[in-house]
Amino acid sequence: MQKTSLIRYLARPNRSRAPSPATVAQALDWSETTVNKVIADINADGIYAIRPGRGGGLTLTGGITDEKQTYGHIENNIEDWVRQNVYGRHGVTMQKTKPTHKGRLPGKWSNPDFAMLCVHKFLHAPNSQLELVTVEAKHAAKQFDVSAVYEALAQTRASHYGLLFFYDDPVDSRSANGLQDVLEEIKIECVRLGIGLVITEYPCDPAYWNYLIPAKEHKPDMRRVDAFINDAFDTAEKDWLARAL
Repeated sequence: MQKTSLIRYLARPNRSRAPSPATVAQALDWSETTVNKVIADINADGIYAIRPGRGGGLTLTGGITDEKQTYGHIENNIEDWVRQNVYGRHGVTMQKTKPTHKGRLPGKWSNPDFAMLCVHKFLHAPNSQLELVTVEAKHAAKQFDVSAVYEALAQTRASHYGLLFFYDDPVDSRSANGLQDVLEEIKIECVRLGIGLVITEYPCDPAYWNYLIPAKEHKPDMRRVDAFINDAFDTAEKDWLARAL
């Protein structure tokens, strides 16, 4: 992945001077044209800024320090990503995503960061079908713990699919912090409990969303689903759902 490769290279400590584009190109075995294009793409994405400093050397600033800084990037991409990766070729007809991270829904671990209404319309079956997808986001450098899986699982009391997103800072990653054993435990629990696991070093680009464990369908009590929708979604969103069904 070119963007994260360049970010990691520029973030290396203990350099006597900032590397020039030519030095970067040689180190990464790229052309200078590729280096300049990747720099432009990273700057346009807005998470990091790469600028020439004194003498033309490249400096890297910015980054994500808190899970809240991932929310906008997830929200911008989650509907298309769920359509392609959770539902696949059978698809979903209509979607409506609600940022629920600001809410205070009743019950322990009942407040996902995002909730998505998914409506299926069928060519031959007479009725529409409603499903709910919940998303829990974490910052791996600060919150890389198996308890996050159980939090995502608790949310499937009222949802059909639960997804757990970890942002893994390419500069300060779980690997650099010796957390590979924790990752294996998280993966085991996600498989056992049917929670989808996504780890991304670059949340604004779904090409960098590594879908390690596919989400499995849960069978929530539809009374819980109905109560969740009533608490989490506003009147306009519930009117949209009524029209969609």
